[in-house]
Amino acid sequence: MAGGPVCVSDMQKKNEIVVAIDGCGGDRGSRHIVSAVRFAQTLYPHMRQLVFGPSMLEDELHGGRVDMKRCEFRLASQAIPQDAPINEVLERYQRSSMRLALEAVKDGEAQAMVSAGGTGPLVVLARHILGQSHKLRPALTARMPAGPGRHALMLDLGANAQCSAQDLADFAVLGDAAARLMLGLSDPRVALLNVGMEERKGSHLVQEAKKLLEQERKLTFTGFIEADRIFRGDADVIVTDGFSGNIALKAAEGVYTIFAKVPGLKRFFARMAQPDWLMPWQYNGSVLLGVDGIVVKSHANAGDDAFAVAVVEAAKSAQLDLAAGMRDILSGRD
Repeated sequence: MAGGPVCVSDMQKKNEIVVAIDGCGGDRGSRHIVSAVRFAQTLYPHMRQLVFGPSMLEDELHGGRVDMKRCEFRLASQAIPQDAPINEVLERYQRSSMRLALEAVKDGEAQAMVSAGGTGPLVVLARHILGQSHKLRPALTARMPAGPGRHALMLDLGANAQCSAQDLADFAVLGDAAARLMLGLSDPRVALLNVGMEERKGSHLVQEAKKLLEQERKLTFTGFIEADRIFRGDADVIVTDGFSGNIALKAAEGVYTIFAKVPGLKRFFARMAQPDWLMPWQYNGSVLLGVDGIVVKSHANAGDDAFAVAVVEAAKSAQLDLAAGMRDILSGRD
């Protein structure tokens, strides 16, 4: 072990943030975690890390040029499979790296946690361990590029494949509160993702959600938005179900990847045409809103730099005191 338990109160005195990392999540193995931890330390000097994982990971951290004065390893003997059944997640994986990282947040040893593990297990465990806030359905959100130096929030990005109209209304309330804190907006514009802008376009779900949002007097609801407007700054908060949101996000990332990998001279011109602010790895790390703590989900196949960005996103959310800020804003709505 690299030192004794880290106390958040001690770290706060030094203006440091403690982030717990699930060292068993993701598709790229433990060496990827080591590289990402080292990169995150460079990106965010005021951060310490608690890394949970197998004993092999401890050896790799020590041998991987990681600043161990800012990184503590904790042994976790289990890893939760991406597709583990929900009942098994709660009952069988008491010593998993994901669960122990969440418990570090619950116990106050860390101010945030990040995982590249399965979305289903992460959401279930986060709700179980940290608790749900204000009876709103939790949802994953992330900053989306909306022009140079501009961002929007989109939710849900995959926490809820099936949603009711009330769930979408809950996401709008969560997104509005998050945009005030994460984007610094005093009156975020909220829009509902749809297949068209016309009043009667869309599914029954979208139409029912629209009626609910029109009744939310504390939201600035601007109506429908189409997928081709997501990155153009037409809305500050874009609301959709987790199935559609996840598809939209991955489709956009896939298109960018195609342009980034074109062969020969075409690649040169493709790169010249790509704005730097659209590069997907810069936006890795979705925050799970609606739980009483800061939880960040990284893509399972994220590269070292992208996973490091997710770790930094967790640190930034902790520095904002996002969970407490969300509680205050949502309490004011009651």
